[in-house]
Amino acid sequence: MTTNNSPLRLGGVTEVADELGVTRQQVTKLRQRPGFPAPIAELSAGAIWDLDMIRRWRGSGLRRGAGRPEAAAGPQSVGRRFELGNKLGEGGFASVYWARDLASAGDRARTAVKILREADPDIVARFERELRLMSEFNHVNLMPVIASGNDPDVGMWYAMPLALGSLADEVGNITEPEEIAKVMRAVCRGLAHIHSEGIFHRDLKPENVLRSRGGEWAIADFGLARVVDESSVLTETYDVMGSHYYMAPEQMRDSKHVDARADVYSAGKIMQALIIKGLPVNDDIPAGPLRGVIQRAISPDRERRYESATHLLDAIEAVFRPVPPGFWETAEDRGQRLFPRLEAGYIADPTAFDELEQWANEIDLNDYDDMGEFAWAFCALPVESVERWWEGNPTTFTRVFQAFVRRLSGNFGFTTCDRLANFAERAARVTQDLTILKEAICGLAELGMHHNRWHVRDVAVTMLQRIRDTDEALAALEGLREAEPGTAAWTVGDSVVRTLHPVLRAGLADLFTDKPSF
Repeated sequence: MTTNNSPLRLGGVTEVADELGVTRQQVTKLRQRPGFPAPIAELSAGAIWDLDMIRRWRGSGLRRGAGRPEAAAGPQSVGRRFELGNKLGEGGFASVYWARDLASAGDRARTAVKILREADPDIVARFERELRLMSEFNHVNLMPVIASGNDPDVGMWYAMPLALGSLADEVGNITEPEEIAKVMRAVCRGLAHIHSEGIFHRDLKPENVLRSRGGEWAIADFGLARVVDESSVLTETYDVMGSHYYMAPEQMRDSKHVDARADVYSAGKIMQALIIKGLPVNDDIPAGPLRGVIQRAISPDRERRYESATHLLDAIEAVFRPVPPGFWETAEDRGQRLFPRLEAGYIADPTAFDELEQWANEIDLNDYDDMGEFAWAFCALPVESVERWWEGNPTTFTRVFQAFVRRLSGNFGFTTCDRLANFAERAARVTQDLTILKEAICGLAELGMHHNRWHVRDVAVTMLQRIRDTDEALAALEGLREAEPGTAAWTVGDSVVRTLHPVLRAGLADLFTDKPSF
């Protein structure tokens, strides 16, 4: 067996015959077999072979005795170099086989060969593009191509290093946030590299993230990849064949006009799959340090996602920046510390704002005591901070605001009640979102009645009287319906009802016990 330091053993027909223990005439016949190693050079004196490759071929299953026909079960070799073994799997258009590279020795000889099964011109063109793209990659987080070809018996193929497995095998095993972050660093770096080359993957999912034999995670399978500014006659028939659980909504609608944010969405879904230990069939993400990052990455609106894989990676890294050693504080301490830094009327302290967002990701939103302290800091956010959070991650803001509203049914001091009410109105006004409006009206009605706080009632009434749009009236009415019985009547009296939108007037008549006429 040769090593990296061993001299290359070369030879002609005579040396090949000696290596195999056959005659020169038999070597001539053996050369006609599809699996016989190709010479590395053709000189005027004759062909020259790598004798170590000949030796490995001799010990492989590709050599057969005279008169013994080849099995018809499947291809035995490709490229006169790769001895094929068991089929590892099948995709939409191709099959992947375990293979042994006769041109290499040891661990490097273990490869995987992907063979195209289809003859459809569009699929062939896609396979050729995938091969071209992968052949140009030179990055540790992208799976490389070792060799490729188009054999008469098997068609188009390419070989790549045999992976230790895919990320799909680790869903349910890689669960700690730090472990997930390590995987995503590799995925983001691989994406950033192809994006810098004007390439979008468009089929990123755990099955297409492979662990190399060096232990690195590498992106593979570029069958649906798209190249920026590359004119294409390929049809869209196969463009939406990526797994829909990981595919960005805009790709399902118009696969030809996606950008890097479609891959960011898929990367976010991969993180979600690892967190929940299964298929990411919805957008529910449990509490944890990565929740906010994931929610922004998988926003249905691509304008609200991270702009690039690099920005996504920056957000992941920010989550795990080290905390000062020995530093610990209660939820009450944290809320009191953050409140004055967030109340400045502008985002005067971005660090405090970022910490509040991270706290929102980590907190148990159903914990009564902790949510009470969080609500105190949350309500300090000025208009500009609400705008920043809403524009950056409306999904997280909505989820946190809904938990904030649920907590309003608890106990607070009078001064705190007023601050909470003012913030609920501020959030509804800034976001102009129907869900936020509904939640705010519901929370204010309960907060005001439980504490008999007229300032809270006045805030709710002012919000209701501002409504001119039918959809807003329906949202506010739904909020009053979801509030505890009796809160609507406490919040809105006869004189107020007459000043409200007709939809609200009609709906409130059904909520009041005495059914007054408006």
